[in-house]
Amino acid sequence: MTLETLKQAGSGWSKILGSRPDWEAHFRLDAEGMNAGFLAFGAAVLAAIVLATLRFGFPPPLAMALVVIQHVLPLLALFIATGLLTRFTAFSGSSARFVVPGLYLLAVMKLVEGLATLLGVPLAGAILAVTGFLGFRLARANGLTLAPAVGYGLALFVLLAVLPIALYMLVNAF
Repeated sequence: MTLETLKQAGSGWSKILGSRPDWEAHFRLDAEGMNAGFLAFGAAVLAAIVLATLRFGFPPPLAMALVVIQHVLPLLALFIATGLLTRFTAFSGSSARFVVPGLYLLAVMKLVEGLATLLGVPLAGAILAVTGFLGFRLARANGLTLAPAVGYGLALFVLLAVLPIALYMLVNAF
């Protein structure tokens, strides 16, 4: 992954938001593109964890493991929402058309989340809402009609909000 890859992803998202049909040219929708997206997401998660530890200090090992798991949960949300979409709609394209841009979206989400944590600004709800809206725009860019696109955006939003709460409840149950 290079700086050019990140620049291309930014251009691709700009075209998605502008409803331009040539957004796909800015993403590599293959295994290498997915690997670059995972690398960008991993770097963003690492940066978010470092920023959080700068503000709150380094947690005990078990708590740090839970922090890492909590930061990786958006990947699960992206895969569940994409799987539901491809299962219950007539979308016949590759799921990489959702996953690759979605990985860059989640990377930006994690960077903003880390900066907000460092500054002490409570932006979690706003970050989730914007991510859900951008999921909707991604679904529209992939040619879905309004109802499935809204469903994808809402599924992404709900999963991003619910999965960390489920982890919290699971950990406190024992």
